[in-house]
Amino acid sequence: METIILAGGYAKRLWPITLQRPKPLLPIAGTPIVDHLLARLPEGTRPIVSVNRRFAEQFEDWARGAPREIELAVEDTRSEEEKLGAVGALHRLIVDRGISDDILVVGGDNLIDLDFETFVGLQQDRPRVALYDLGDPSVARRRYGVAVLEGDRIVGFEEKPDRPTSALAATACYVFPKRVLPLLESFLSTSPAGQDAPGYFLSWLVNRVHVEGFVFRGGWHDIGGREAYIKANQRISGASSWIHPQAQVHRARVEASVVLGRCLIEDCSIEGCVIDSGVEISGVSLRDALVGEGSVLRPG
Repeated sequence: METIILAGGYAKRLWPITLQRPKPLLPIAGTPIVDHLLARLPEGTRPIVSVNRRFAEQFEDWARGAPREIELAVEDTRSEEEKLGAVGALHRLIVDRGISDDILVVGGDNLIDLDFETFVGLQQDRPRVALYDLGDPSVARRRYGVAVLEGDRIVGFEEKPDRPTSALAATACYVFPKRVLPLLESFLSTSPAGQDAPGYFLSWLVNRVHVEGFVFRGGWHDIGGREAYIKANQRISGASSWIHPQAQVHRARVEASVVLGRCLIEDCSIEGCVIDSGVEISGVSLRDALVGEGSVLRPG
């Protein structure tokens, strides 16, 4: 089985924090998101990490010290407008590498307590999706794809519905047996523009083959935006905020926030923010903000 980590997005919801860095390399309590993921993959796995040309050099630097051996596959795009989409990038990688084996596909921005050994060790001739029970269907509204199960079979799937009928959210974690791989091209040839995310592929696939759902317990953070990123840091660090050791914080209240590097925060109140390195904040109150590298915020 081949393992593919999808890490080629541009993370516009986290701009300016991810304007000059890829989201999978953002730290969670000081360790890159993708390192947390690699630590959970089965022993002996040598993942292929699919990245884009814009951030290829940063991934190359990271790979030299990664916690396990990996292989980079570079998609030749430099912007969201050029990007193939997750399913398109996956199909291109499979074709370019001549992959003809079963594959495990994982989103590179997943912080997930999944038992991968069990997940990949189940019956291999059917596609499989890791599902997380949100408890309340309304939580998934316009945020997650949701599945309806009968036994272990997914009999219905909706991508980010307005009115979810299930609380079982699809995580970006899939097993696709080799017999399913040709269906990627079939899907891409008919899917409308802008509907090539994995959730749309699943909606299409469940009407053609038996797709299994694997419901797991524990924790899961789909790190799409500011709030999810902060919650992931809180979960791993066990603290309200994660503040880089080189950040200088004086006479300031910093709550439910992430401070990424050396910066100066003084005489202010910070809540629900992500603050990049090189920032100076003095004498102001900030709430629910993303503060880009090198910003200077003072009273007007």
